Amino acid sequence: MTSRSYLVVGHGGQGILDLGNFIAYNAIAHGLHVAYTPSYGPETRGGKVRCYVVTSSERIDSPVVDEPDVLVAMNNPSMDFEAAVRPKGLLLVNSSLVERSPERPDLQVVRIPATGLADGLKTEGVELPDTRVLQNSVAYGALLAVEREPFDREIAVSVLEHVYTGAKSRFIPANFSAMKSGYEYASQNR
Repeated sequence: MTSRSYLVVGHGGQGILDLGNFIAYNAIAHGLHVAYTPSYGPETRGGKVRCYVVTSSERIDSPVVDEPDVLVAMNNPSMDFEAAVRPKGLLLVNSSLVERSPERPDLQVVRIPATGLADGLKTEGVELPDTRVLQNSVAYGALLAVEREPFDREIAVSVLEHVYTGAKSRFIPANFSAMKSGYEYASQNR
C-alpha cells in the first residue's frame, strides 16, 4: 500500500484550501483514493486555515491525520505544527513569510519563497491586481518538484480545471504560470 498524508497550514487569503484541493485532485488523476478535510475559522481573510489530505493506493479508513508525512507551512504560526510531522517527513516552508527556523533536524526542510515568487509574476504578464494570491500554486508546483513528480501539463491543467470552475476558470492561466514557477524554482534549488 502506498499512502501519504499532508497538512497544509496558513491564514485566510493564502489559498490554503485550494492548495489542499490541488494535492487531492493530482492524486485522483494518478488513480489514488483521497480524503480531504478542511478546517478554518469564521474569518475569510487572516484567520487560521488548515487542510488535511490523505492519499492512498487503497481505500482510506480515516481522514484523521495525527502525524502528517508532509507539512506545508505558509506563515509563521504554521510552524507550530512542525512537532506533529512524522520522523523523516517533509517540511515545505514559505520562506517569504516564515521567519522561524525549523527545530527538528530529522525533517527534510525545503524553503520556497512562495509569496515572493507569486509577487514577481506581475512582471511576467500575469494580469491580476495582486499576484501574491498565487502563492498557493507556487507552493504546489514546488511540492511536485520536491516529491520528484514530473511536471505534466495535462494533469496540471486538469487539476486547475477541477478547482477553478465557472467564472473562476479565468484564473487557470495565472495559476498554471505560478505552479510552473514553483516547480522550476524547487527543481533548480534542491
